[in-house]
Amino acid sequence: MSAEQQPKLPELHQADLDADTLEAYFRDLNECADVFAVIPKMGPGYISPAVVELTSGYELIRSGQVRGLQIRYGYEGSEWWDTLIVRDGTVRMTRIEQTFS
Repeated sequence: MSAEQQPKLPELHQADLDADTLEAYFRDLNECADVFAVIPKMGPGYISPAVVELTSGYELIRSGQVRGLQIRYGYEGSEWWDTLIVRDGTVRMTRIEQTFS
């Protein structure tokens, strides 16, 4: 397969969220997005087999009970996966649009 034929990788977007921004982020998801799954990440390389509600995910990450979350949701006709990882007193968010093509 030539370089021109290879599918283009989707763009990654990253941001560090402080406590106020994290709260606003979850509020926006609750009000504006169709959340499909909130998956807790308990430790490096380990993803919980459980799926939790959005409000529970917020409490888990805010209280430090999880290392991170993956939130899968639909917004304006696209599917997005946001991965939140707790690090150095903030939460690092990595967002990617899922095209599945």
